[in-house]
Amino acid sequence: MKTLEVLFTIILLLSSISLTFRQRGVTRINLFVIAANYSLLFGTIMTIGANWRMIPAYIVLLLLTLQVFVKPKSTIVSKKLSMKIIKILGVAVATFAMFTLPKLFPIMSFPEPTGEYTIGTQTFHLIDKNRKEFVVPNHQVNRELMIQVYYPGEKGTGQPSPYFEHIDALTEQLAATQGFPYIATTHLGLTKTHSYQDATPIKSKEKFPLLLFAHGMSLYSRQNTFQLEELVSHGYIVVALNFTGDATTTIFPDGDRVDFTPIENTITFLNNRIKLWEQDASFVLDEVIKADFDKNFHTIASLIDFDSIGMLGHSFGGATSTQMLVKDSRIKAAIDMDGGLYGDSMPANGPAKPFMLMNAEASINFMKEAYSQQPGNRDELFVESYLRNKTIEKPGVYTAIIPKTNHGSFTDLAAVSPIINESGADVNAIYKLINELSLGFFDKNLKGIHENKLNEIQKAHPEINLTLH
Repeated sequence: MKTLEVLFTIILLLSSISLTFRQRGVTRINLFVIAANYSLLFGTIMTIGANWRMIPAYIVLLLLTLQVFVKPKSTIVSKKLSMKIIKILGVAVATFAMFTLPKLFPIMSFPEPTGEYTIGTQTFHLIDKNRKEFVVPNHQVNRELMIQVYYPGEKGTGQPSPYFEHIDALTEQLAATQGFPYIATTHLGLTKTHSYQDATPIKSKEKFPLLLFAHGMSLYSRQNTFQLEELVSHGYIVVALNFTGDATTTIFPDGDRVDFTPIENTITFLNNRIKLWEQDASFVLDEVIKADFDKNFHTIASLIDFDSIGMLGHSFGGATSTQMLVKDSRIKAAIDMDGGLYGDSMPANGPAKPFMLMNAEASINFMKEAYSQQPGNRDELFVESYLRNKTIEKPGVYTAIIPKTNHGSFTDLAAVSPIINESGADVNAIYKLINELSLGFFDKNLKGIHENKLNEIQKAHPEINLTLH
């Protein structure tokens, strides 16, 4: 819970106890109590925003208000034991509801970036005139993509960036694609980022490495805000792709909206579909290098070191990053976060470039169970992932298993509710560890600095089984 929400809830709880068991009516102290609660309420709404998580608190305040102003001359408080028990139970239920909902569904927040750079961000629209659209029939003739670009920006420029510009479309589709109750996602618009929309790119003679980011199947370009902002704050430029038709939702500048198109969750389908994602990533990289698709991108492009390009992704986006590392000579290093290695088979000698495979502990357990044909888990995708993971364990490759994590732990959505996380998971600590691994890996392999950072992480966190094969 945010500080103001906690303060409002505690004061409201004390007020409900006071007004339930003491003299009713329009007295000075009662008016002061009600006024204080409303002041905190409006302060909370102005600072954070009204949201469904606080409905029990709003109801309690309304009841307290009615208790003071309805029949104000009824000042006698019942001394019957039965009434006292009912009131105590009422206060207990209200207390439970007021504190539980905000705890179970907190407002998402991300660790403060630790780097020196202010984070700017801009959205761009790309059209590939050499490819026809086939994922979304009858929508557009050519393949179109939206990208979110993050870059070091001038401090004091731009406006605080929303978490997602079209938040209603995102929350609606997250409920449809991720199985969340719709009401559980409607407060995502209250999420604060550390980025500044349309911030002026920093004036610097220094060139920054470029990172492409690929989201997971049915997710979205900003799904790893916690990670991308941290990388940019340390001097990286990130281009996050939104894969039209396979993303949660895509909204083009003209208002056209393309939601996730259901797929076949089979090895054959995924092995074929990844080729489209490779084509999209290659096209976006081509456009970024040419830098002529939008005049607002020119200044950002002038900051990029095109000899130092990496890629990272989650789930199917992680698999795409792996394929791009192997097939595109421009990609010098890549990270796959809990992505099955779909697509073409790994070369016999592995990727032959710097590569890191991070896996969730729960995912590894599922793979092992499926491979050993344990009852209740014979999913062919987990069996295939288990076998393909073995093909990546070649010299120069890092692998890591993050304890108390599942597939969603590598995304912002892990912060939506503790209900969807593994027992005992500390989301902020997991985010910090993922960020340290990512930054250490790319600093070493794209910047040539902090050579011992990964060794330090390995010693500090032996539980993650960080291994250099």
